[in-house]
Amino acid sequence: MIAAAVERALKLVDEEPWRRERVLELAPVLHRAVNPGKIFAGSQIVPVVLGDEQRALEAARGLQERGFDVRAIRPPTVPEGTSRLRISLNALHTRDDVSALAAALDTVLGR
Repeated sequence: MIAAAVERALKLVDEEPWRRERVLELAPVLHRAVNPGKIFAGSQIVPVVLGDEQRALEAARGLQERGFDVRAIRPPTVPEGTSRLRISLNALHTRDDVSALAAALDTVLGR
């Protein structure tokens, strides 16, 4: 079953290039919205480094309460003092989704 799923996923890459294009279009928009002034790393996974583990957990909880599935990543997965939120885009997200998430993050972080 795993091999069949991988085979189908690889076919989708060719059959539905809009998915990749959409993510590549939205990723820098999300990054600029949640990490102003920081360099975009070129991934659909956008980290928001908060440093403090408790702050990351509280921010993730606040975003989840607002309907966003954002996870806190903390030690030992990342080095001590670099706890962060992990935001992952997919092709079905919209610019409105990105704007709503950025606004919710600003609220949760008190920015």
